[in-house]
Amino acid sequence: MRTALRFVGRLLPGSYRSALRSFPGNARRYLLTAALQNVGYGVIGTVFAIHLKDRGFSEAVVGDVEGALAFAAAAICLLLPPLVGTLGYRRLMMVAAISLGAARAAQAFAPSALGIVGLGLLFGVGDGIMQTLSTAFMSENGGRRRTALFTADFIARVSAMFAGSLIGGGLPMWLRPMIGSAEAFRVTIVVAAALMALSAIPAAGIREPEAATRGLRAWFTTLKGFRSWDRLRRLLVPEMLISFGAGLVMPFVAIYLKHQLGATVGQVGIIQAASSVTMAVGALATPYLARRLGLAGTVVLTELASLPFLVAIPLSSSLPVVAGLFLVRGALMNMSWPVYNQLSMEGLPAADKPLVAGWVRFGWSIAWLGGSALGGRLMQHSYTIPWFVTAVLYAMGALATYLLLRRVVVAHEADARDAA
Repeated sequence: MRTALRFVGRLLPGSYRSALRSFPGNARRYLLTAALQNVGYGVIGTVFAIHLKDRGFSEAVVGDVEGALAFAAAAICLLLPPLVGTLGYRRLMMVAAISLGAARAAQAFAPSALGIVGLGLLFGVGDGIMQTLSTAFMSENGGRRRTALFTADFIARVSAMFAGSLIGGGLPMWLRPMIGSAEAFRVTIVVAAALMALSAIPAAGIREPEAATRGLRAWFTTLKGFRSWDRLRRLLVPEMLISFGAGLVMPFVAIYLKHQLGATVGQVGIIQAASSVTMAVGALATPYLARRLGLAGTVVLTELASLPFLVAIPLSSSLPVVAGLFLVRGALMNMSWPVYNQLSMEGLPAADKPLVAGWVRFGWSIAWLGGSALGGRLMQHSYTIPWFVTAVLYAMGALATYLLLRRVVVAHEADARDAA
């Protein structure tokens, strides 16, 4: 456990390694849980859609798998938050790890589109649990180093996805001469699934007090005490706009690179890995920007700055050019997520945080469901049009963030200084 935490620490710059040592034990165990899962996500993001396409399934099936995942995640995000205090973070994170691993391993061998889509529901259960818990857990366990923890979490995640993308791009190419292309992809997906399932081990070490109440009564009691309706409404609008736009294109990036631009799976893995690095480097600048522009201003500026690069992607037929555009776009669009996560939780009562986090992710998942289902069908006819629609939705989401969230007050300005 300590060796693994030291490895995660090496993924972070010096100031963040210092912050990691000062984090409570729960926060460090959570970071390792998230890192293992995101290595798996990196592998899956590189190979899974290509694997389905090479097996003869259409882009619509890829979109429907994402839609099933999003549907199950939405249900979890809607129903689970009032029970977090009852069931506990540790138990739920372990369930999430097992669900993520079991679903992806089974999808590698499922013979039909129906089976693959159905297993997406199981994967969505695990994904929905982590979406519900992550932000609230960090806010509760970060102490006065919340900004540092949110940023360390983001950097550890994208660094883990970097490693996963390299595995996803390299392992099939290494295995292909020995076992063939289809089996090489299957083995790679199983490796990703095993890593996700292993994240249950650090999650099992999370310590928390036993809940005093159980069952349906606790669910209604928590709902009755919820007071953050206004913040929830303000968060849902930009989240759903951006999620719908992302759903149109993000599940199909690997297919786009391979089938539109002729990239090999190894090149796809390298591009995805490099994107993770640029996002991690970009995230290091967010505390500096937040001090000068505020939390909402940082989010809006970086998201708007990404749009010219997004629009340029479908206008180019050169793989190196598109790869460069993809890297810059990803860094600018995603570097402010730690700031946005802090913004979403700032000033909320502790009991409301899991509900706000979960219900915002419910909105995200519903929008992703619609975007990925529509995106899969659009991609069957045009690999370019969805990118332009996404750019419009991202611009609307950035504008909504500014209009609705710019007045959120940061409770502890010292957090940003600590992380600098």
